[in-house]
Amino acid sequence: MSNTNEPQTEIERLERQIVLMENTDTLGVAGMHELGELKRMLRALKAEAIEAETTEPVKEKGAIILSQRGKFVSVTFIKRDGKPCRMRVQPATLKQHVEGEAATEAGQKAAETRRKHHPRLMPVWDIDAKAIRSVNLETVTRIAAGGQVHEYVA
Repeated sequence: MSNTNEPQTEIERLERQIVLMENTDTLGVAGMHELGELKRMLRALKAEAIEAETTEPVKEKGAIILSQRGKFVSVTFIKRDGKPCRMRVQPATLKQHVEGEAATEAGQKAAETRRKHHPRLMPVWDIDAKAIRSVNLETVTRIAAGGQVHEYVA
């Protein structure tokens, strides 16, 4: 019979090992390096798990929006508070703000980290607010792009 306190997955095993090391009185230099490596491995495994859970419809919605580049796209989605929201976005405009030579190094790093850890959240340029916003692709119910309307069940 297996013990229910034993870690079931590699992620759980790493989390448990990290907690044990963090609660050690003295780690020393080698221990600190090992702890850092364990944390890097844990972040990588979690990012892989999130990517694996991303469904095809979510990827399809993101591809439709990005395919419009400099054109306007209307996206309707359900916000975190449960209310529907319609946003007009322009995918290519976002690159001027967080990617490329115009973006700061911190902005580029933040965008890459967000992509890894939150693949369902798509950063977009909100035309009306003139600001960067996030759209949860899982809750998108409608995309109007390129003269076509794509409807989804939330």
